[in-house]
Amino acid sequence: MRYTLVFVLAIVFLSSCQIREEIIFQKDGSGSYEIGFDMSEMMKMDGEQDSIPPKDIDTLINFASFLDLKKDSIATLSNKEQEKLELLRPLQFALKKNDEKKQMNMRLIYAFTKIDDIAKFADAVEKADIKELNEIMAPMAGDKKNATGEDKGLFAFFSLSKSFTTVFDAQGFSRKITDEALAEIAMKKDTSSQDDNPFADMIRFKQVYKFPYRIKSVSNKNARILSDFKGVELEANMYEMDNDPEFFNMEVVFEQ
Repeated sequence: MRYTLVFVLAIVFLSSCQIREEIIFQKDGSGSYEIGFDMSEMMKMDGEQDSIPPKDIDTLINFASFLDLKKDSIATLSNKEQEKLELLRPLQFALKKNDEKKQMNMRLIYAFTKIDDIAKFADAVEKADIKELNEIMAPMAGDKKNATGEDKGLFAFFSLSKSFTTVFDAQGFSRKITDEALAEIAMKKDTSSQDDNPFADMIRFKQVYKFPYRIKSVSNKNARILSDFKGVELEANMYEMDNDPEFFNMEVVFEQ
């Protein structure tokens, strides 16, 4: 049976990886967008890899603080360069790695003032060029270069924010995969993959949404409402995502 590229990458590089995307909303439409990678299983199964930092790490990079610290130097740059750097202001990068416990978690958090800002997340990650992030994720990026020869593989991992149309207000919430993302999935679909594929669970993807309002109803039958009725989550493995690209489409109605 022919495996998809992502299954092969999971065998060679990942062993296992849990990917979690979370959006937390405030009543004024602001909030935070986060994507995290739990690579603890990879450490347990594969041990230390050359591409992974060799010692325990507990770090948080706050780009707003960095920009404020370097504001005098930044002011001497061109307006275009200043605009590129300012894109990083809402971004934070957190990495925790413990060799003894065989645990490693990586998170990127992006604060937004309005829902449309979520689409800027992937651009901010690309511009940040975080050394620790590149060292850990490079093996998963593969050979994905654009027409100019620039490596876009790593960037693609954080483009989920651009793959969905997201709407939020006091009445409800909806998220739907874009037509562009559907077309790309259809082009790359592996029709030979099966639900009993032993590698299907090696990468699992979870979406979590938290709201300032109580939930009345959810359209997606795969969704689980959180215990406080102010959040919902969905989870899928690679087979489910490959065979149902609209798996994560959802409409939520709030109590009035």
